[in-house]
Amino acid sequence: MNNGKKNRIKLRRSQKVKKFGQKLYLCASNFQNNTLWESSASCSFGFMFSFIPLSLIILTFLVGIFKISPGLVNYALTFAEEIQSIINIRPLIDNLLQTKGFKIMDVILGLWIVWMARKLFLSIMQGMTKIFRTVSKRKNIFNQLIVFISEFLIVLVIAAILIFSFVLNQLVSSQAFDSVREYFPDIVNQNSHMIVTSVMYFVIYVCTVLVYRVISGTKPPAFLCFFYALLNILTFLVISYAINKFVNFNRYNFVYGTISTLVILMMRVYFFFVFFWFYAQMIYVSQFFDTLLLSEIYLLPSNETKGLLPAFRRMMFVNPSALKTRDNTKFYKAGDIIFRKGENADCIYYLRKGEVVEETENQSVHHYPGDFIGEVQCIQNQIRPGDTVAVKDSKLLMFTKEEFLDLMQKSPKAAIKAISKISEETASLYITDSDD
Repeated sequence: MNNGKKNRIKLRRSQKVKKFGQKLYLCASNFQNNTLWESSASCSFGFMFSFIPLSLIILTFLVGIFKISPGLVNYALTFAEEIQSIINIRPLIDNLLQTKGFKIMDVILGLWIVWMARKLFLSIMQGMTKIFRTVSKRKNIFNQLIVFISEFLIVLVIAAILIFSFVLNQLVSSQAFDSVREYFPDIVNQNSHMIVTSVMYFVIYVCTVLVYRVISGTKPPAFLCFFYALLNILTFLVISYAINKFVNFNRYNFVYGTISTLVILMMRVYFFFVFFWFYAQMIYVSQFFDTLLLSEIYLLPSNETKGLLPAFRRMMFVNPSALKTRDNTKFYKAGDIIFRKGENADCIYYLRKGEVVEETENQSVHHYPGDFIGEVQCIQNQIRPGDTVAVKDSKLLMFTKEEFLDLMQKSPKAAIKAISKISEETASLYITDSDD
């Protein structure tokens, strides 16, 4: 839904704030409707079932290819503390170091481990399908291929990061960097995690951008992907800091014993994916904001509907300034005729402010802010059944038939409401004809 983006009416500051609030509401509403809390939990469990097998594959890759450099193996092990608290990998390393070369069975077992570690990636694909919907158009075999390739790429990338970090640490340990080590000992210390952690976060950022941009299937603007991926990383860093600051790890070690590290790690991963999905949903809302906003105002509850949530929705959306353009914004004074009986119903009106009345042979229907006027006749290519006149000074937005059909295609709830109104009007005409 383009809706004349080049002819947009510039929003005031208060209207921009309201537009941002509308985006947040639409994001939160869709987040809940898409059950992304459950997707976050699924990805968290999937991470644990994928994390250990992939870690073993990475270590196998490093030891098998670079066993000529024991320093690299030892360096990799210094960054496996959390893995070792979950599973003892030292026997695996010792066995790999004694192996002279890879056999065909080793390759088959490696492929099998990667295949069994698909849970995380499949969960991500399913979550993106819920949000962007277009992903479901891809064939299942294509999704499986993406998952398989992604896992191999992650193995190679993480291995490359460890190798790069090892080489960099060896470099800064030389005499040429003595003065640097004196002023920045924590950065160049070989036992420091800062370098590899920074690179890891960068890789996570790049992977997040690619998922938002490619896996979504809707090709959202690149700046949205970069921006929300950055927010995701920054939010996760804040959450991680809060966990380290306020969680009593000794208490959980006492309660959960050896699996305490696993519990805390799963909590971190869960929060990461909560924000990962939230920002993915924000990308979808930003990309299709016009259509989602039109859907929201079409589904607004009436003034007679009681409750805090219906009242809040009307307050937030009854005046959708973000949809205004110079072409679709219409002003009528009291007594002005908006359209006459017998005219082609080639557009649909939305009443933003004021009051109008539809005068037909059988009845007079008054419309108030939040009402749509003439959508049934427009959808069915009919003529106007009567004159429509402004009772008070009124402001209306005008939408084309194409925009409304696009709304019905993308919003099942809007389509159901439109069909229901068509059925009601058809039934009323049938009853009137029967009475005659």
